[in-house]
Parts: sequence; C-alpha cells; structure tokens
Amino acid sequence: MNYCLDSWAVIALIENEEPVATIIERLLEHRPYISTVNATEVFYVTNRRSGIDAANEVMTILRAKTRIVPVDINIATSAGLIKSNHKMSLGDSFCVATALQHSATILTGDPEILDVKGKWKVRDLRQK
Repeated sequence: MNYCLDSWAVIALIENEEPVATIIERLLEHRPYISTVNATEVFYVTNRRSGIDAANEVMTILRAKTRIVPVDINIATSAGLIKSNHKMSLGDSFCVATALQHSATILTGDPEILDVKGKWKVRDLRQK
C-alpha cells in the first residue's frame, strides 16, 4: 500500500505524540511519499522549535525513510486546483496532490485535510 505523509504526521512523530508516533514508525517501513513542500514545513517548524541541528537531522531521516517528491508542473497544477476548490492551506493542497499522483493514502490528523470531502484517501491519525 502507498502512503503519503502530511507535515502534521511527521511533526507528531518528531514530538513523540502517541499513538501517532508508533503508527508512523511502523508505516515508515513502506517508505511513504512526502511532498518537498511538506518536507519544507517540517524543516522550518523543527528549526524554530529545536534549532538547525535538529532540523537537519529530521531531513536526513526523511531522505532515508521516505520518498521525497519534488514539485513538477503536474503536481503544481493539481495542487492549485485543489486549493482553489477546497478550504485548505497551500501545503495541504500539495500533500493531497502528491497523494493523488501516487495513488497513496494520506496519513494525517490535520482537520484541513480530514474535514474536506474529495477523491483522495485519508487515514485519520487523531486520537479517538
């Protein structure tokens, strides 16, 4: 099965938020996709909270355990359509566009993705 990480999921992993961290650790075996836009979000959030060394370490882990997808014109166009038709952040629209391109299930707890009905598959990681 293909998965696509939203920055919400990676930040929850970094901050060791359970049960999300355990779920993501297990699913890293599948080498999930992540958009370069979402990797950028993870980098700047980690840098702000924990400094550049921690941010660089997270990027090293993402390079080793995920498939980082660069933005091309197809993903950019898809993200633009998603953003214009749904109420979500630009970063979230790139996550959705990346997932759609790779027929992947989005792993997130972000309400901006979870609360929008679309043709994408989502796994809700929020605690119930």
